[in-house]
Amino acid sequence: MRKKWRWIFALLAVLVLLAAGCSSRDGSGAGSEASTQAAAGEIGEDSNASAEQAPEGNGTGGTASGEAGSGILQAADPNRKLVKTQTAEMETTEFDAFTAWVQENIQKAGGYIENASVSRKETGGTAFRHASYVLRIPETGLDTFMEELKTEGNVLYYTESVEDITLNYTDTESHIAALEQEQEALMDMLSQSGDLDTLLAIQSRLTEVRYQLENYESQLRIYDNEIDYSTLYLEVSEVERETARGQGEFGNQLSERISNNFYALGKGIQNFALWFLGGLPFWIPIGGIILVICILYRRKRRKTEKKTKESGVPEPPGE
Repeated sequence: MRKKWRWIFALLAVLVLLAAGCSSRDGSGAGSEASTQAAAGEIGEDSNASAEQAPEGNGTGGTASGEAGSGILQAADPNRKLVKTQTAEMETTEFDAFTAWVQENIQKAGGYIENASVSRKETGGTAFRHASYVLRIPETGLDTFMEELKTEGNVLYYTESVEDITLNYTDTESHIAALEQEQEALMDMLSQSGDLDTLLAIQSRLTEVRYQLENYESQLRIYDNEIDYSTLYLEVSEVERETARGQGEFGNQLSERISNNFYALGKGIQNFALWFLGGLPFWIPIGGIILVICILYRRKRRKTEKKTKESGVPEPPGE
């Protein structure tokens, strides 16, 4: 009987311990949830506070980590030093009118022709011209000039590249400022020093500073010219027929393809006629030689036939 009660008390003790453990776990879980929510609330408040304080700080720092602000800032930054270069390849059936248009409108745009050359090449018995230009166009008139240029001929190829030289430009300006300060200091030392050796040393260093200063100033002028005037490399070819663009509806493409084939056929016949007629000085003597050979052969054959008939010998087969 005593053993039975002992087992009962032991079971009750185990149940009590299990209930206490569960209650402690529930309490710790609730506490952890409460602490987590509290921490999340603090983080949310801190983030909101930082978001509210961000506009008061530096504008570049505020947009560096969000959305696409950095690209917009770069595009809108007027202090960036950009060098633009375009390359275009075109063809035209009115070569003289095209070259005259380029010379006229480059002046209207405020630019100038840096380099120009014209060459001539014969293709299929016809001489075609080719022009190469290096044009310098100011930024203010670049877009208008390019839009009008593309309407003057058939554009085969066009590309544009932009080089950012802001760092090089700023570095050159820093070198110029440092050399100017050193030059002023050397001029002061030169006016105050009375020792001949010191004067010679200062004069030598002053010459070096002035030489470096001129080089950096020259480089800065080159940068300014490249920034203010975009460079356009233009290649223009003279053609009888512009290259098809290969765009549009099926019917238009088909008619254009048929037209091109007829044009190619006509050009082939024309080239053959030119080749044949151009070779008349050779064909006439060659034809005369062939005619003489034929006459001599016929005479020889007639003589052979006559001798055969007189001798009564039958003619060999095949003659």
